[in-house]
Amino acid sequence: MISLKKNILIISIIIFIFIIFIPNLNDAKEILIYADKITYDEDKNIIARGNAKIFKENQFINSDLIIYNEKIKRIILPTEFVLKDDRNNFLSGSNGYFEQNLTYGEFDNVKIKLNDGSRIIGEKGKRDGHVDIISKAVYTPCISRIKIGNFICPTWQLEAEKILHDNKNLFLYQKHSKMRVINTPVYYLPYMVTPSPLRKERKSGFLTPSLNFNFFDSKTSQSPSFPYYFNLSEDKELTFTPIFNYGGGVDSSQRFNFDYNQIISGGYFSSDLIFDSNFENQNNNKWFSDASLITTYKKNINSNYRVSIDSALQTSKNYIQITQPNSDLSYTNSLSNKINLEGFNLKKIDDYLLINSGFYLTNQENEDNKTNPTVLPNIKYYSGNSKINNHNISSIYEIYNIFRDTNTDIHSENQQKFSYKINTSNLNYKLNSKINLETETYTQIFNTKNKLMDSDSFHTGSYARLFPILGVSIESPFKFNKTIYNFTYKPRTQLIISPGMSNSNKISNEDSSNNSFAIGNVMSLNRYSGSDKLDNSKRISYGFDIYNEKIKLNLLQTYEFTNNSNFHREQGNDKRLSDLLGSFDFQDKKSFNYNFRYDVNDNYLKSQNINFISPTIIGDINLSYLDEKTKTDNSITQDTETLNYKLNSKKFKKFSKIYLSGLYDLKKEINSEYSIGYTYFDECFGINLDFNRKSYEEDNLKPQDILTLMFSFKNIGSYKSSNLAVSETDKQDIRWETGDSNENLFEIID
Repeated sequence: MISLKKNILIISIIIFIFIIFIPNLNDAKEILIYADKITYDEDKNIIARGNAKIFKENQFINSDLIIYNEKIKRIILPTEFVLKDDRNNFLSGSNGYFEQNLTYGEFDNVKIKLNDGSRIIGEKGKRDGHVDIISKAVYTPCISRIKIGNFICPTWQLEAEKILHDNKNLFLYQKHSKMRVINTPVYYLPYMVTPSPLRKERKSGFLTPSLNFNFFDSKTSQSPSFPYYFNLSEDKELTFTPIFNYGGGVDSSQRFNFDYNQIISGGYFSSDLIFDSNFENQNNNKWFSDASLITTYKKNINSNYRVSIDSALQTSKNYIQITQPNSDLSYTNSLSNKINLEGFNLKKIDDYLLINSGFYLTNQENEDNKTNPTVLPNIKYYSGNSKINNHNISSIYEIYNIFRDTNTDIHSENQQKFSYKINTSNLNYKLNSKINLETETYTQIFNTKNKLMDSDSFHTGSYARLFPILGVSIESPFKFNKTIYNFTYKPRTQLIISPGMSNSNKISNEDSSNNSFAIGNVMSLNRYSGSDKLDNSKRISYGFDIYNEKIKLNLLQTYEFTNNSNFHREQGNDKRLSDLLGSFDFQDKKSFNYNFRYDVNDNYLKSQNINFISPTIIGDINLSYLDEKTKTDNSITQDTETLNYKLNSKKFKKFSKIYLSGLYDLKKEINSEYSIGYTYFDECFGINLDFNRKSYEEDNLKPQDILTLMFSFKNIGSYKSSNLAVSETDKQDIRWETGDSNENLFEIID
C-alpha cells in the first residue's frame, strides 16, 4: 500500500516537471485547427481546406485555406483571411502569414475594423506584438458614404504613407498625413499623433496645434498655439496652451493658458490661469501685461458640512471678456468671489446653516469698483421645524457685515445686521376648509455708516425694530355632483395684519431689492424678497382657483386697509384695491400659459404674457408674447410689446437640423436680435453654422453680426471660426480655434 502511494507521488512529480520545463508541447496544444478537410503534404505541413479555422486562446483566424508549418511554427494564409483578436478587433488581408503565437505576421490588402467601428485600410500590413503597421493607409471612423459622381467616399478620412496603430498604448501615429473631407484635401502634416479611437484612458502629450490669422487693415499677423496635455495622475490633469503672436508690423506678444482640473474626495477643484506677456517686445521693461485667474473648489467636508469657493480675478476690467468671450463671466456686470460653508442636520434633521463671504470686481467700463460690496460674513441659520401640539415652529437667525469703499445714492458705506425671525403656523381642518394661522416675528438691529437720507444729510448709527406679522388663511375646495371635466373649485382668502410702521430710510436695502407683484408671492406674509425691508401692510387677499389634471386657472387680488403700504405702492398699485392678477395653464402634449395684470381702477391691462410650446411635424415651436403698459394721468407713459420665438426642427435627411430664435419688438417693428443655425452630425463628422444679429435703436450704431462655423471630427477634435461676418473695412480678427469634439453629438449607426 505504501509502495503504491510512493509510485503515485513520483509520477505526479514527473508530470509537474514535464509541464514546467517542456513548454513547447504546451504551446502545440494551444493551437486548434478545424476545417471541412484536413490533410498533410510531403513536408508534413497541415493543410486545412474549406471553412478553415485556427483558434488560440481568445483569438481565431478564418480562411478557405490555411497551411500550418509545424517545423517553423508558422501559419501560412495564401488566400483571403479574417483574424479576430482578443480585443474584438477584426483584421482581414490576403497572401500573408503569422507566427504560431499570432504576435507577428505580414500580409497584403489590409483591412482593420476596430471595435468602435473605425477602419484602417492599406496595401501592406505587419503585426509586431501589439503594433500594427500599415503602408499606403487610410483611416476613418465614418460608416456612411457620400457619392460624388461615380466615386463613393466616406465623409472624411486621413491618408498616410504609413499608419502605426499601437494596440497597447492606444495611439495612432501617421507619417505624411493628409486629411480629406468629401474627398477634398484640406491639410497636410508630415507627422501626426492622435489617440487611438480605442483609448479610454488619458495620456500626456501634444494636442492638435492651431494657426490663427489676424487681419488688421492691409497687415496680417499670425497666432500659432501648441497645447500640451499633462496627465498628472488619475485624478489630476493640466492643459498648457502657449500662443505666440507675431507679424503684421506689431511687436511680438505671448499668451499662456493653464487649465488645471482635479477630482478630490467629495468634490473637485479647477483653476484657469491666463496671462499675457511681452518677452520678445523691443525695449521691453515689463514682461507681464495682463492676467486673469478663475478658480472653483467644492468639497463635502463630512456628512454635515460642505464648502465651496468661486473666484474670478482680473488685472483689467475687460480681460476675461477679451480672452474668454464664451464664458458666462463675460456677460455679467461684476465678477463675484465667494466662499460658502453649508451645514446640514446639525441639531435637527431639517436644520440648515449657511456662512458666506464675498466681494465683487467690476467687469464693465462704466462702473466703479469702489461702490461694489464686500460681504464679510453673511451667516444664516434655519433651526428646522418643531411641532408642539398642533403648532409648527421654526426660526431663522441672520447676521451680515457689508461694506464698500464709498457709499452710493441708495446704499450705505457700511452696514451690520442682526436678525432673528420666528415662524409659527397652526393648521386646522374644519367645515370642509383648511384654516391656517401664521405668524412671522422679526427682531432686528442695524448699525449703519454714511447712509444718504436726503440730498445733503447722512445717517450713521444704530437702528432697532420689533416687527410682527399675523395672517389667517382659509381654503374651501369643492366639486359639483355633475362635474365638468372633473374640475375642482377652490375659493381662498387671507387676512394679514402688521404694524403700520413704514420702512426707515436710515437702513441700506441690501437684500430686498429683487421684488415683484405676482401670484407666487401675493399670499406671503412678507412679500419682500429679503428682510431689510418688511411688509407693513394691513390687507385682505382673496382668490379663486379652478383646476384638474391638465387645466389650472387662478385669480388673485388684495385690498389694503391703510394708505402707507410700502410694498403695495412700490409695485405700482396706486389705490387700496390692487391690480387683478390671473393665470391660465394648460399642460398636455402642448403647453399654454397666460398671465395678466389688470388695473381695475384705471380699467386697462397693465401687463400680459403668453407662452406657447408645441411639437409639430417640423419640430418644437416656442412662442412668448409680452405686453406691458404704464399710465400716468390717463396717458400711456411706457408701452412695451415683444415676441420671443424659437424653432428647433426635427432631424431631416437623417442627420440635419435647423433652429431659429429671436426677439421682435412689435412697437418699434424691429428684430432686436435673432439667430439662425444649421447642424449636421452623422456618426463621424459634424458641422455647425450659426448666424446671430443684434440691432440697436440708435442710428449711429450698426447692427452687430456674428457668423461662426465649426467642423467636428470624431476622435480628432473640432475647429471653430471666430466671427466671419466682419466687414472688410473694419478691424478683423478671424481665426480658427481648436477644441475637443463632443462625442455624444455623433449619431450611432448599427
